[in-house]
Amino acid sequence: MADHSITQQSRPHFFRLLELCKPLEPLKTAVICPDEKVALEGALDARDEGLITPVLVGDRSAIDKAAHDNSFDIEGLEIIEADGEEAAAHAGVDCVFTGNTQALMKGNIHSDTYLSAVIRKDNGLRTKQRTSHCFLMDIPNWSKPLMITDAALNVAPDVRNKISITQNAITLSRALGIDQPNAAIMSAVESPNPAIPSSVEARMVAETEFEGGIADGPFALDNAVSRRAAELKGITSPVAGDADILVVPTIEAGNMLFKGLVYLAGAETGGLVVGAKAPVILTSRADSAEARIASCAMAVLYAHHIAQS
Repeated sequence: MADHSITQQSRPHFFRLLELCKPLEPLKTAVICPDEKVALEGALDARDEGLITPVLVGDRSAIDKAAHDNSFDIEGLEIIEADGEEAAAHAGVDCVFTGNTQALMKGNIHSDTYLSAVIRKDNGLRTKQRTSHCFLMDIPNWSKPLMITDAALNVAPDVRNKISITQNAITLSRALGIDQPNAAIMSAVESPNPAIPSSVEARMVAETEFEGGIADGPFALDNAVSRRAAELKGITSPVAGDADILVVPTIEAGNMLFKGLVYLAGAETGGLVVGAKAPVILTSRADSAEARIASCAMAVLYAHHIAQS
């Protein structure tokens, strides 16, 4: 295995997550279709960091071949045979539903197939809460981690769903050690404007009382993350210039924001689906080893938090 360690110098915010995970038990995690190098390596890297105990779900021969071809050690790991992506996804959800595993991790499987199994009606992982995705960004020279939601799952959420998305992010932020997270409900302007529907919706979301955190909006990006920009605009709010969470209006806005930070600012990102009965790790083939490790660390902390709630 290559050295994919996260250090305090390279990724200080992710390093802090790993430190928080050290006293916690590894999370027994069903890894769906780990049958090629990137998917299997991500699970094994997280295992080697003491974050998860992988249960490999999929075609046994393909998993064995991926391990053999890349000299990966999977000796002693439980393998659950499943024929095809859909069968593997449902087998993994069965593992979580029955309590055999505590979390789910995406391997070499299409995201829609993976998530369809998660939210299936019978014996799935859905709850009364809206399921949503959170990216956690470790941005060079930025003083704290920044969460972006939802840039991967909910396409154009309405006000009711944005409220759920915001609460999910606050709950996850608290699990990651932020006592009173500030959530900025985003738009292109800092005042409600009927010509910009997201600004009106942002104010409606901000008027909701959230458990464990503070939300306000609408905010344009500068006023959410820069105290100076907020002061120049005369914005008075505990969230202004000090956001821990950016609640984006649509998936397009979120996608452009998080990818801009990654490719233009050198940020790294971890991601987790929250609001389900268990942590759901959703990674991409383009994700780095650091991103996969950080995502698993988020899952460990989130699982511990919801178990204590």
